[in-house]
Amino acid sequence: MCSATDMAVLAGGNAEVCFSKYGSYPVRGKYCHEMALRILLACIESHAIRHKRYIVPVISVHMDFYIRVFVRIFTSASTVKSSPLKFSHVYQCVGCSSFHLQNVGRINSKDKRNVALPNFFPTVPQECSECAHKYVMGGPIWSDPMHNKEWAASILSNIRATSGVFQAYAKISAILTSISEELPNAPLFVSLHSLCATLKCTNPTMVMFHSSIRNAGYQISGSHVDPLALKTDAPMSVIWDIMRCWVKLHPVKYQPENRPGSRILSQEPQLQASFSQATGGIVARKSPRFVPNPEKNWGPKMKEGRPLKILPIGKL
Repeated sequence: MCSATDMAVLAGGNAEVCFSKYGSYPVRGKYCHEMALRILLACIESHAIRHKRYIVPVISVHMDFYIRVFVRIFTSASTVKSSPLKFSHVYQCVGCSSFHLQNVGRINSKDKRNVALPNFFPTVPQECSECAHKYVMGGPIWSDPMHNKEWAASILSNIRATSGVFQAYAKISAILTSISEELPNAPLFVSLHSLCATLKCTNPTMVMFHSSIRNAGYQISGSHVDPLALKTDAPMSVIWDIMRCWVKLHPVKYQPENRPGSRILSQEPQLQASFSQATGGIVARKSPRFVPNPEKNWGPKMKEGRPLKILPIGKL
Protein backbone atom coordinates (compact mmCIF):
# COMPACT_ATOMS: atom_id res chain seq x y z
CA MET A 1 0.00 0.00 0.00
CA CYS A 2 1.38 3.42 -0.96
CA SER A 3 -0.20 6.82 -0.34
CA ALA A 4 0.63 10.27 -1.71
CA THR A 5 -0.75 13.51 -0.29
CA ASP A 6 1.20 16.03 -2.41
CA MET A 7 -1.64 16.41 -4.90
CA ALA A 8 -0.60 19.92 -5.95
CA VAL A 9 2.61 18.39 -7.30
CA LEU A 10 1.07 15.28 -8.85
CA ALA A 11 -1.84 17.17 -10.42
CA GLY A 12 0.38 19.56 -12.37
CA GLY A 13 0.82 22.52 -10.04
CA ASN A 14 4.60 22.05 -9.94
CA ALA A 15 5.59 19.99 -12.95
CA GLU A 16 9.32 20.28 -12.37
CA VAL A 17 8.97 19.09 -8.76
CA CYS A 18 6.84 16.15 -9.92
CA PHE A 19 9.54 15.12 -12.38
CA SER A 20 12.27 15.35 -9.74
CA LYS A 21 10.25 13.26 -7.24
CA TYR A 22 8.36 10.81 -9.46
CA GLY A 23 10.22 10.89 -12.79
CA SER A 24 7.21 12.01 -14.80
CA TYR A 25 5.72 15.24 -16.13
CA PRO A 26 2.03 15.82 -15.26
CA VAL A 27 -0.38 17.47 -17.71
CA ARG A 28 -3.01 19.92 -16.52
CA GLY A 29 -6.40 18.55 -17.48
CA LYS A 30 -9.70 17.34 -16.09
CA TYR A 31 -8.12 13.91 -15.66
CA CYS A 32 -5.27 15.23 -13.48
CA HIS A 33 -6.23 13.11 -10.45
CA GLU A 34 -6.30 9.89 -12.45
CA MET A 35 -3.01 10.90 -14.03
CA ALA A 36 -1.63 11.35 -10.51
CA LEU A 37 -2.53 7.73 -9.77
CA ARG A 38 -0.84 6.56 -12.95
CA ILE A 39 2.28 8.62 -12.24
CA LEU A 40 2.55 7.02 -8.80
CA LEU A 41 2.13 3.53 -10.26
CA ALA A 42 4.76 4.26 -12.93
CA CYS A 43 7.14 5.47 -10.24
CA ILE A 44 6.72 2.28 -8.19
CA GLU A 45 7.16 0.11 -11.27
CA SER A 46 10.28 1.99 -12.35
CA HIS A 47 11.87 1.34 -8.95
CA ALA A 48 10.74 -2.31 -8.88
CA ILE A 49 12.20 -3.25 -12.27
CA ARG A 50 15.67 -2.18 -11.09
CA HIS A 51 15.55 -5.17 -8.78
CA LYS A 52 14.05 -7.59 -11.37
CA ARG A 53 10.57 -7.15 -9.88
CA TYR A 54 7.29 -5.86 -11.29
CA ILE A 55 3.96 -4.74 -9.85
CA VAL A 56 0.36 -5.77 -10.43
CA PRO A 57 -2.12 -3.13 -9.21
CA VAL A 58 -4.99 -4.40 -7.07
CA ILE A 59 -6.84 -1.13 -6.61
CA SER A 60 -5.93 2.55 -7.09
CA VAL A 61 -8.08 5.15 -5.38
CA HIS A 62 -8.36 8.92 -5.36
CA MET A 63 -10.45 10.00 -2.41
CA ASP A 64 -10.81 13.12 -0.30
CA PHE A 65 -7.51 14.94 -0.92
CA TYR A 66 -4.99 12.15 -1.46
CA ILE A 67 -4.36 9.06 -3.56
CA ARG A 68 -3.63 5.51 -2.44
CA VAL A 69 -2.60 2.47 -4.46
CA PHE A 70 -2.49 -1.20 -3.50
CA VAL A 71 -0.11 -3.33 -5.56
CA ARG A 72 1.28 -6.85 -5.52
CA ILE A 73 5.01 -7.27 -6.20
CA PHE A 74 6.42 -10.26 -8.07
CA THR A 75 9.92 -11.29 -9.09
CA SER A 76 10.62 -12.28 -12.69
CA ALA A 77 13.59 -11.15 -14.78
CA SER A 78 11.84 -12.14 -18.02
CA THR A 79 8.60 -10.29 -17.25
CA VAL A 80 10.49 -7.13 -16.36
CA LYS A 81 11.63 -6.89 -20.00
CA SER A 82 8.04 -6.13 -21.07
CA SER A 83 7.65 -3.22 -18.63
CA PRO A 84 8.01 -0.56 -21.39
CA LEU A 85 4.66 -1.78 -22.72
CA LYS A 86 3.00 -0.56 -19.51
CA PHE A 87 4.25 3.03 -19.87
CA SER A 88 2.87 5.70 -22.18
CA HIS A 89 3.47 9.33 -23.03
CA VAL A 90 0.49 11.70 -23.11
CA TYR A 91 0.05 14.28 -25.87
CA GLN A 92 -2.54 16.94 -25.01
CA CYS A 93 -3.69 19.72 -27.31
CA VAL A 94 -3.38 23.19 -25.80
CA GLY A 95 -6.48 24.35 -27.67
CA CYS A 96 -9.25 21.74 -27.39
CA SER A 97 -7.62 19.54 -24.69
CA SER A 98 -7.80 16.43 -26.89
CA PHE A 99 -5.32 13.84 -25.68
CA HIS A 100 -3.58 10.85 -27.22
CA LEU A 101 -1.43 8.16 -25.63
CA GLN A 102 1.56 6.36 -27.10
CA ASN A 103 3.30 3.40 -25.51
CA VAL A 104 7.00 3.72 -24.75
CA GLY A 105 7.62 0.21 -26.09
CA ARG A 106 6.24 -2.08 -28.77
CA ILE A 107 6.30 -5.78 -29.56
CA ASN A 108 7.90 -7.03 -32.75
CA SER A 109 5.37 -9.47 -34.21
CA LYS A 110 8.17 -11.35 -36.04
CA ASP A 111 10.07 -12.01 -32.81
CA LYS A 112 8.67 -14.91 -30.77
CA ARG A 113 10.45 -13.79 -27.59
CA ASN A 114 8.00 -10.88 -27.08
CA VAL A 115 10.81 -8.55 -26.06
CA ALA A 116 9.77 -4.90 -25.94
CA LEU A 117 11.45 -2.61 -28.47
CA PRO A 118 11.48 1.20 -28.63
CA ASN A 119 8.28 2.49 -30.19
CA PHE A 120 8.10 4.38 -33.47
CA PHE A 121 7.68 8.11 -33.99
CA PRO A 122 4.57 9.58 -32.29
CA THR A 123 1.36 9.04 -34.20
CA VAL A 124 0.14 12.57 -33.43
CA PRO A 125 0.96 15.26 -36.02
CA GLN A 126 2.71 18.52 -35.23
CA GLU A 127 -0.68 20.24 -34.94
CA CYS A 128 -4.01 18.97 -33.66
CA SER A 129 -6.19 17.70 -36.49
CA GLU A 130 -9.28 19.10 -34.75
CA CYS A 131 -8.29 22.69 -33.89
CA ALA A 132 -4.77 23.14 -35.40
CA HIS A 133 -3.11 23.91 -32.04
CA LYS A 134 0.14 22.50 -30.69
CA TYR A 135 0.54 19.52 -28.37
CA VAL A 136 2.27 19.36 -25.01
CA MET A 137 3.81 16.07 -23.90
CA GLY A 138 3.54 14.56 -20.43
CA GLY A 139 4.49 11.33 -18.76
CA PRO A 140 5.53 8.63 -18.87
CA ILE A 141 2.54 7.28 -16.97
CA TRP A 142 1.19 3.82 -16.16
CA SER A 143 -1.18 2.92 -19.02
CA ASP A 144 -2.04 -0.67 -18.02
CA PRO A 145 -5.17 -1.40 -15.92
CA MET A 146 -4.85 0.11 -12.45
CA HIS A 147 -7.63 -1.96 -10.83
CA ASN A 148 -8.45 -5.63 -10.41
CA LYS A 149 -12.17 -5.41 -11.16
CA GLU A 150 -12.88 -8.97 -10.01
CA TRP A 151 -11.24 -8.24 -6.67
CA ALA A 152 -13.22 -5.00 -6.28
CA ALA A 153 -16.49 -6.78 -7.09
CA SER A 154 -15.78 -9.57 -4.58
CA ILE A 155 -14.91 -7.10 -1.81
CA LEU A 156 -18.03 -5.11 -2.65
CA SER A 157 -20.24 -8.17 -2.23
CA ASN A 158 -18.52 -9.00 1.07
CA ILE A 159 -19.03 -5.57 2.62
CA ARG A 160 -22.66 -5.50 1.50
CA ALA A 161 -23.24 -8.68 3.48
CA THR A 162 -21.79 -7.02 6.60
CA SER A 163 -22.78 -3.39 5.97
CA GLY A 164 -23.50 -2.71 9.64
CA VAL A 165 -19.87 -3.30 10.62
CA PHE A 166 -18.40 -0.42 8.62
CA GLN A 167 -19.06 3.13 9.79
CA ALA A 168 -18.03 4.49 6.37
CA TYR A 169 -20.03 1.86 4.46
CA ALA A 170 -21.71 4.39 2.13
CA LYS A 171 -18.38 5.85 1.03
CA ILE A 172 -16.64 2.47 0.63
CA SER A 173 -19.56 1.05 -1.30
CA ALA A 174 -19.76 4.05 -3.64
CA ILE A 175 -16.04 3.97 -4.48
CA LEU A 176 -15.93 0.20 -5.04
CA THR A 177 -19.06 0.34 -7.19
CA SER A 178 -17.51 2.98 -9.44
CA ILE A 179 -14.22 1.10 -9.65
CA SER A 180 -15.91 -2.20 -10.50
CA GLU A 181 -17.58 -0.52 -13.52
CA GLU A 182 -14.57 1.38 -14.93
CA LEU A 183 -13.18 0.37 -18.29
CA PRO A 184 -9.82 -1.28 -17.58
CA ASN A 185 -8.13 -0.45 -20.89
CA ALA A 186 -9.13 3.21 -21.22
CA PRO A 187 -6.46 5.35 -19.53
CA LEU A 188 -7.58 8.88 -18.58
CA PHE A 189 -10.95 10.37 -19.55
CA VAL A 190 -12.75 13.33 -21.07
CA SER A 191 -15.16 15.61 -19.27
CA LEU A 192 -18.57 16.36 -20.74
CA HIS A 193 -18.54 19.93 -19.38
CA SER A 194 -15.09 20.52 -20.86
CA LEU A 195 -16.21 19.36 -24.31
CA CYS A 196 -19.23 21.66 -24.23
CA ALA A 197 -17.18 24.57 -22.87
CA THR A 198 -14.82 24.29 -25.85
CA LEU A 199 -17.72 24.42 -28.33
CA LYS A 200 -19.79 26.92 -26.25
CA CYS A 201 -22.84 24.68 -26.61
CA THR A 202 -25.50 23.29 -24.32
CA ASN A 203 -24.79 20.06 -22.49
CA PRO A 204 -26.35 16.77 -23.53
CA THR A 205 -27.36 14.55 -20.65
CA MET A 206 -24.98 11.86 -19.48
CA VAL A 207 -27.45 9.20 -20.63
CA MET A 208 -27.57 10.69 -24.13
CA PHE A 209 -23.80 10.90 -24.47
CA HIS A 210 -23.29 7.37 -23.13
CA SER A 211 -25.91 6.14 -25.59
CA SER A 212 -24.26 7.92 -28.54
CA ILE A 213 -20.92 6.24 -27.75
CA ARG A 214 -22.54 2.81 -27.41
CA ASN A 215 -24.57 3.29 -30.59
CA ALA A 216 -21.31 4.06 -32.41
CA GLY A 217 -19.94 0.66 -31.38
CA TYR A 218 -17.64 1.69 -28.54
CA GLN A 219 -17.59 1.18 -24.79
CA ILE A 220 -17.96 3.87 -22.17
CA SER A 221 -18.05 4.10 -18.39
CA GLY A 222 -17.67 6.58 -15.59
CA SER A 223 -14.80 6.99 -13.16
CA HIS A 224 -14.55 7.08 -9.39
CA VAL A 225 -12.35 10.19 -9.76
CA ASP A 226 -14.95 12.57 -11.24
CA PRO A 227 -18.78 12.32 -11.54
CA LEU A 228 -18.59 13.94 -15.00
CA ALA A 229 -15.81 11.67 -16.31
CA LEU A 230 -16.28 9.74 -19.54
CA LYS A 231 -13.87 6.81 -19.92
CA THR A 232 -14.16 5.32 -23.37
CA ASP A 233 -12.18 3.39 -25.96
CA ALA A 234 -13.52 5.69 -28.69
CA PRO A 235 -10.84 7.91 -30.30
CA MET A 236 -11.04 11.68 -29.92
CA SER A 237 -12.15 12.02 -33.57
CA VAL A 238 -15.31 10.02 -32.78
CA ILE A 239 -15.99 12.05 -29.63
CA TRP A 240 -15.73 15.34 -31.53
CA ASP A 241 -17.92 13.96 -34.35
CA ILE A 242 -20.60 13.18 -31.77
CA MET A 243 -20.34 16.72 -30.44
CA ARG A 244 -20.57 18.13 -33.98
CA CYS A 245 -23.78 16.17 -34.50
CA TRP A 246 -25.10 17.48 -31.18
CA VAL A 247 -24.37 21.09 -32.20
CA LYS A 248 -26.24 20.56 -35.48
CA LEU A 249 -29.29 19.72 -33.38
CA HIS A 250 -28.59 22.56 -30.92
CA PRO A 251 -26.89 25.42 -32.81
CA VAL A 252 -24.47 27.77 -31.06
CA LYS A 253 -23.93 31.50 -31.41
CA TYR A 254 -21.30 32.97 -33.70
CA GLN A 255 -17.71 32.67 -32.49
CA PRO A 256 -14.46 34.09 -33.86
CA GLU A 257 -12.88 31.77 -36.41
CA ASN A 258 -9.56 31.48 -34.58
CA ARG A 259 -11.07 29.79 -31.51
CA PRO A 260 -10.67 26.02 -31.09
CA GLY A 261 -14.44 25.46 -30.98
CA SER A 262 -14.97 27.31 -34.27
CA ARG A 263 -12.29 25.29 -36.02
CA ILE A 264 -13.77 22.04 -34.71
CA LEU A 265 -17.28 22.94 -35.87
CA SER A 266 -16.01 24.05 -39.29
CA GLN A 267 -15.39 20.38 -40.14
CA GLU A 268 -18.20 18.08 -41.16
CA PRO A 269 -18.66 14.97 -38.97
CA GLN A 270 -17.55 11.69 -40.51
CA LEU A 271 -19.82 9.82 -38.10
CA GLN A 272 -23.58 10.34 -37.89
CA ALA A 273 -24.24 10.01 -34.17
CA SER A 274 -27.42 8.50 -32.76
CA PHE A 275 -28.59 9.81 -29.39
CA SER A 276 -31.37 7.26 -28.96
CA GLN A 277 -31.21 5.51 -25.61
CA ALA A 278 -29.00 2.44 -25.56
CA THR A 279 -29.48 -0.49 -23.23
CA GLY A 280 -27.28 -1.04 -20.19
CA GLY A 281 -24.62 1.29 -18.91
CA ILE A 282 -25.58 4.37 -16.94
CA VAL A 283 -29.29 3.76 -17.54
CA ALA A 284 -29.24 0.64 -15.39
CA ARG A 285 -27.63 2.31 -12.37
CA LYS A 286 -29.37 1.98 -9.02
CA SER A 287 -26.75 2.16 -6.27
CA PRO A 288 -24.95 5.50 -5.66
CA ARG A 289 -21.47 6.07 -7.10
CA PHE A 290 -20.61 9.22 -5.15
CA VAL A 291 -21.59 10.43 -1.69
CA PRO A 292 -22.01 14.10 -0.71
CA ASN A 293 -19.51 15.89 1.49
CA PRO A 294 -20.22 15.54 5.23
CA GLU A 295 -20.63 19.29 5.71
CA LYS A 296 -20.57 22.62 3.89
CA ASN A 297 -17.13 24.02 2.95
CA TRP A 298 -15.59 20.67 3.85
CA GLY A 299 -11.93 20.26 2.98
CA PRO A 300 -8.35 20.87 4.12
CA LYS A 301 -8.07 23.71 6.61
CA MET A 302 -5.32 25.52 8.48
CA LYS A 303 -3.53 23.42 11.05
CA GLU A 304 -5.16 23.70 14.46
CA GLY A 305 -3.25 25.90 16.89
CA ARG A 306 -1.24 27.64 14.18
CA PRO A 307 -0.69 31.27 15.24
CA LEU A 308 -2.03 34.00 12.98
CA LYS A 309 0.76 36.35 11.90
CA ILE A 310 -0.22 40.03 12.22
CA LEU A 311 1.94 42.59 10.47
CA PRO A 312 2.30 46.19 11.68
CA ILE A 313 0.33 48.74 9.72
CA GLY A 314 3.51 50.34 8.38
CA LYS A 315 4.60 47.06 6.72
CA LEU A 316 1.31 46.28 4.98
